Amino acid sequence: METVLHARLLALAAILAATAALAQAPAPKPARLALVIGNGAYKDAPLPNPVNDAADIAKALEASGFTVMKRENASLREMHLALREFGDRLGRQSTGLVYFAGHGLQVRGRNYLLPVDADIAREDEVAFSALDVAAVMEKLDSAKNPVNIVILDACRNNPFGTRLTTSAKGLAPIDAPPGTFIAFATAPGSTAADGSGRNGLYTQHLVQAIGKPGAPIEEVFKSVRAGVRKDSRNAQVPWESTSLETTFAFRDAAAPKEPPVALAAAKPVAQAPSPKRSLPLGAPPAFSIGDTWSYRILNVLDQTERRGTMTVKAMKGDEIFYANGNIGDMVGNMSRVVRQGGVVEEMHPSNQFYLFPMRTGASWDLATVQMVGERTYDLKINLKVGAEEEVDTAMGKMRGLRVERVTRWKARDGKASGTNTWTYWYNANVKRFVLGETTNVTDAGKLLQHERHELASYELK
Repeated sequence: METVLHARLLALAAILAATAALAQAPAPKPARLALVIGNGAYKDAPLPNPVNDAADIAKALEASGFTVMKRENASLREMHLALREFGDRLGRQSTGLVYFAGHGLQVRGRNYLLPVDADIAREDEVAFSALDVAAVMEKLDSAKNPVNIVILDACRNNPFGTRLTTSAKGLAPIDAPPGTFIAFATAPGSTAADGSGRNGLYTQHLVQAIGKPGAPIEEVFKSVRAGVRKDSRNAQVPWESTSLETTFAFRDAAAPKEPPVALAAAKPVAQAPSPKRSLPLGAPPAFSIGDTWSYRILNVLDQTERRGTMTVKAMKGDEIFYANGNIGDMVGNMSRVVRQGGVVEEMHPSNQFYLFPMRTGASWDLATVQMVGERTYDLKINLKVGAEEEVDTAMGKMRGLRVERVTRWKARDGKASGTNTWTYWYNANVKRFVLGETTNVTDAGKLLQHERHELASYELK
């Protein structure tokens, strides 16, 4: 009897030991982990949307396979504790994501995310009263995992008004450390709209874009940037910095549909090939590195021809850099143009060729400053958008939205003035105009320029 009892006690001890071991075993690290914070209940400048933004982003991320840690209206201590827990749960093979919606400040080149209990009266108090974005980056870096994503919808405005004057607007740019993708709701030094609906403008588009099956992260944020820029009429242009070395998509690609079983043999029906793009002609472009356009340019004055080629070489912030030395913005306007012979032309803010939404009947009065060599010109520009038309180009007949750009120019030294007129046909599926004709006439009646630009070829990535 004692032997049987002893055996049973040993078995029970073994079970208890195994149970204790299981209880002490660390929880498995999630494959995808997100920390989502939405702060809106600020005493001085409350925001109506960040809590909604956080809730909707959390749902979108959970549907994309993320385990989500969500915090609403967090104090500084709560933000620090959440960041600590996030770092502890982030595994070496996990994908980490941090999203913040609320007020943010830039102080001396560093970015800070404000808790709802922030009480700041002087710029030098921000460092110990808010969460330094550098601390977030260090927490992600310590995980040594392959993919990290930081999304900051945090550049709305200075919540302290006249009580605190900061030395810089918006947030400062951040260089992404290896394996990291950083997204800002707007370009460095700019502010973002909180939105008039349920969500801020940026998060509204982000929630929609995350749900696209199979879309690489770069394409997701490219579509967000195009949507925000369009809806804000170029007032807000999202910005990203990336050093990802692997591919990442929020959602898996949709499974291919099984082909239907043919019930009877049928004769093949010839179909016209579908166009690669089918955007409305007046939609804003979304440029990609490698996009290339070649134009046949006819000098009507002497009937000579030349070719002009533009290739997107790099994209940084809200600027597009072309292989020919030109620099433009995200919708195709140029701030720097290299003319024939290497003469550099600079415009501030830009040459103002494209404004959106571009639709029939739209009209804008604009102003810019042009510098060519040692001379400076003041430009008064009027843009008018006409109807869709079919035009002849070097590639054949193409459709475009007719735009007339009439510029009154005057040299600041008072020695010259005149009118430059452009008529061009914009096609969003090409991302540029397909045909353009320009004349430049002085007020004395001298014709300085008359050229016709026809699209000869293009390749979009």
